[in-house]
Amino acid sequence: MKRADRIVHRAFALLLALSMVLLLAACHRGDDAPSKTKEDTRKPAGVAADTDIILPYSREEGVNPFTGTSLMNEAIMPLIYDGLYTIDEHYEPTMALAENVTVNGTTLMLTMNSERRFRDGSIISADDVVYSFERAKASAYYGTLLNGIAEATAGGTSTVNFTLEKPNKYIAANLVFPVVKAGTADSADSIPVGSGRYIYEQYDAGGVLKKSDQYSEKFKAEQIFLINIPDEETLFNSLYIESVNAAVDDISDGELQRITVQTTDLPLNNLLYVGIKENGALADASVRQAMNAILDRKTIVQSCLSDYGVASDIPLNPDWYGLEGIKTQSMDRGKARELLAEQLRDQPIKIVSMTGNANKEQIAFELQRELVAVGLQCEVELLEPAVYRSAVKSGLYDLYVGEVRLTNDMDITSVLNDKQLESSWASVLRGSSTGEAFMKAFYKQMPFLTIGFRTGVLAYSKNLETEVKPIPGNPYGNVFEWKMG
Repeated sequence: MKRADRIVHRAFALLLALSMVLLLAACHRGDDAPSKTKEDTRKPAGVAADTDIILPYSREEGVNPFTGTSLMNEAIMPLIYDGLYTIDEHYEPTMALAENVTVNGTTLMLTMNSERRFRDGSIISADDVVYSFERAKASAYYGTLLNGIAEATAGGTSTVNFTLEKPNKYIAANLVFPVVKAGTADSADSIPVGSGRYIYEQYDAGGVLKKSDQYSEKFKAEQIFLINIPDEETLFNSLYIESVNAAVDDISDGELQRITVQTTDLPLNNLLYVGIKENGALADASVRQAMNAILDRKTIVQSCLSDYGVASDIPLNPDWYGLEGIKTQSMDRGKARELLAEQLRDQPIKIVSMTGNANKEQIAFELQRELVAVGLQCEVELLEPAVYRSAVKSGLYDLYVGEVRLTNDMDITSVLNDKQLESSWASVLRGSSTGEAFMKAFYKQMPFLTIGFRTGVLAYSKNLETEVKPIPGNPYGNVFEWKMG
């Protein structure tokens, strides 16, 4: 069969299969369920031989990296736009658009790589970086990442000066925001000019990513088709019938999609922890240390997170390159059980967690089970999100199940809630102290209990022959090497 005939045949078959899936779903929901139009899911013209790679995205949301909100579109942004740095699987930064960096206290001076260009051939200037930084800092996705940087100013055509909120030797890992040409990302429907491996073009009902001439190396996937997917339910249906070849899910709602294809863990930097009330029954540090010792983190990750996580008893990502020399500490488990039984015998413990998230609900009940096994009185209170946040803010708990997304530099200041520990961590960032010294101080105070770090899932087609290697912040990290069978 000729390629053109094969394209038509496969496209027709996939469209027919997807239409049947959507029709059955609509019948199941009832006559009032909104219907999906053919325009929502049809492939761009010219797709898709068995060897073509197809990824999902929302065309309506667009490819402006500073205004997007969906995980589908966030996943393709690193393919279109480069940052000043990239990070690897250990969150270690490597220069991309940057060529040289000098740090002096709270001033970081960065010189641009003079050989790099935007897709239109123009030079990437300091003004472009400042423009991009200001939009990234105001965005929902990159804003938290850049909280540690007060401002950016151009110091010339190719030099940018960043003013840091505090000295931070790891700050370069946060300089991964997309750099676009000034003036090209002013509205949500803009298609900014970037310098990534691929160039985005709208194409029929979807889009296409074409290899940029700025990259000289050979790609196995020199073009990638994008199909417009209206919602997450349709996304995984599309993956099942192979109208897309990959999909990502951060499992943020605690609900894991039924997936029948190949999967790998999607690295996230989401710290799961148990918050502890500063006063009351758990005010004694030795009691908190005992709780830390009896916490069965592996069971929590396996049973409550369906193994989508990494158990850890330190509040820093276990994959982080900066962990060298940091050792864990723990009280003897038997001694910990005796201490808790003695100190908290007649003091009921209230655990607060949030409804609407299966993971956090299950963690609360698993924690209750462990404490009851020691002989303690313990109750779980599940609260609506707004009520939960109010209860945590007001201290209406003994323990609560919490989660925070750490930045690439692992700055955990926001969850320490202790001036001495904040000072100790600041010394680590400044380079005047070690991570080991901080962990000794952390264990002595034990302001919260670390459960571990949650992961998401990258699901992909069974016909994909290449090993899939997602990178933090870049799920399709090696997509240019992908080859379909």
